[in-house]
Amino acid sequence: MWEFDGTELSGAFDWGLPPSKSHIIRWLALSSQDEKGTLISFSGTMGEDPVSMARCLISMGAEIDFHDDHWFVRGQQDRLSLPEHDLQCGNSGTTANVISAMSACLEGTAIIDGDVSLRRRESRGLCETLTDLGCEVSSYSIPRRISGIICHEKASLDWEETSQGATAMALASPNLSSDISLSLNGTPISRGYWELTRDICSRSGIDIDTKNGILKLGPWKVDTPSEISVLGEQSLIPMRILFSRLHGVEVKTNRTEEITGLGLAIHNMECNSDILNLKDGSDIITPSAAIMALGSGGRITGCPHARGKESDRISKTVKMLGDFGIKTKETSDGIIIPGKQSIQRPEETVETYSDHRMAMTAMILASKVGGSIDNPECVSATDPRFVQRLGDICDSC
Repeated sequence: MWEFDGTELSGAFDWGLPPSKSHIIRWLALSSQDEKGTLISFSGTMGEDPVSMARCLISMGAEIDFHDDHWFVRGQQDRLSLPEHDLQCGNSGTTANVISAMSACLEGTAIIDGDVSLRRRESRGLCETLTDLGCEVSSYSIPRRISGIICHEKASLDWEETSQGATAMALASPNLSSDISLSLNGTPISRGYWELTRDICSRSGIDIDTKNGILKLGPWKVDTPSEISVLGEQSLIPMRILFSRLHGVEVKTNRTEEITGLGLAIHNMECNSDILNLKDGSDIITPSAAIMALGSGGRITGCPHARGKESDRISKTVKMLGDFGIKTKETSDGIIIPGKQSIQRPEETVETYSDHRMAMTAMILASKVGGSIDNPECVSATDPRFVQRLGDICDSC
């Protein structure tokens, strides 16, 4: 539990962002399939989600040397293999999806597992695709057993709820035994993350396209750059904006990686748009709702898929903000938010549902008015230094 009395601040502060976990996880997946070795450099403290991905890959035979400002990754000449023990993905849904797809390209049986929060989530679309491709998949949720190997040529893939299935299949494709063709169903969401996957694949030796709604994949030789530099996590910029507006202070951050769609959503939120469509940026729904409540208000739309994150981020955001006296209304695909609201100290401990973005937003609000926040440790999934940074800033005045 994290407790704070609230404080008044003035001046300017630095808000260092951790390296982008979306970039790190994708680079780890591909560089672990390249035997020549890749150095991934970064600044800041790595979140637990990329660490979970790295540990899974080590269990599958990759060599990864950890240092404070870089990791060195090398794949095996005889490619990866499946271990006898479980592959632990921690709290990372992206890791669980990518490791599931990679396991389906290797001989043997894999058991994919993770923490309590991850066990509550499902990967229906990806699991159905793997089943159609000839694998045996025990469950949409984890723990999940995957046995057999991809042996069919065609299947469908639903990417209307998440683009992670397409990303997982693309990152796993170097170890396919033959070409496959996936019919993509629905309108894609979170397009920037899929474009990121395509870009990293292109920089590693293959151009992937989705012409006519078909994703064609086949075995290929990975050739990642010998050195890669990863900037900060763009999806955490709204935390800095919320803190700045709540306390009326200047807050500076380091440079971040740009993700198409997410950057536009952040820009629209920062410019006080009364309609904020988060189809391609659902990760920022919780701090965005708080920022809109403090400002002119409005409506968040386009993100029913936010219900499938670490928590149901629509209903749980409404509940958590309500603990601080902020009135909002849940809709099927977002939240309606009256503006010009003030916040008050919660009477009870604020539950964060093991959701790192929920916990960060709650702690920032409590830094102004005080309060007790449940399970602050979950922020380490993305930003292990968040609690210390927040405390250091507030203690400095």
